[in-house]
Amino acid sequence: MKLKAVEYLANVLSDGHLSIPDEIRKKLKHISKKKVKVSIEVVSLHGVKRKHPAFGIWADRLSGKSSVEIAEELRKQIESRADGSQ
Repeated sequence: MKLKAVEYLANVLSDGHLSIPDEIRKKLKHISKKKVKVSIEVVSLHGVKRKHPAFGIWADRLSGKSSVEIAEELRKQIESRADGSQ
């Protein structure tokens, strides 16, 4: 069985190993030779937008508003409270 060249982004795990997608791992079990050619290219994540779970809580507040408008609204809410609490 010949495995064609594949390319994917792997995670570097805490123990230094690389993650391998399940479909590739399954194919590797069935090949007769147990050595593969590996090429490593470090991908910079600067400039790549990643979703963070905390962003979901802002989804309803950010629709169609600028950050300045949102900040002004939050400031008004805080200033309108006499003791600063809810």
